[in-house]
Amino acid sequence: MEVRHRVDQTRRYAFGRGADERHAARTAEILRGRGADEDLVLAGLLHDVAKPAETRLWHRIAAVLLEPLPALHGRLARGEGVFARYLDHPRRGAEEARRRGASARVVALIARHHERPRTDAERALHEADREAVP
Repeated sequence: MEVRHRVDQTRRYAFGRGADERHAARTAEILRGRGADEDLVLAGLLHDVAKPAETRLWHRIAAVLLEPLPALHGRLARGEGVFARYLDHPRRGAEEARRRGASARVVALIARHHERPRTDAERALHEADREAVP
């Protein structure tokens, strides 16, 4: 997907209170509707659990612009600031899912949900995640 489209899509996203929770529920709903197994549905529900509540529009747009620059993205994802935590939310979310007792498969799906999909399950989560954003 081209960067301009992703920025426009991000800008249209409903950023009010609960937007990330609605997005996660919609992602899980899409997966369930496509016949996904319970692990994949749970990964859809928890994939953004570590996004900081203080995330602002500029964090989201900057993250989209950093997608083609993984080395810079990695450097900026270090630390405890809101932007660093936002960029690092897949890893942090996987850790949280592990703490909550999720299976190794769910943890791995969450950890990789912003990476290029390598498996059918990763591809299904990636597609549902993107489709759940208006």
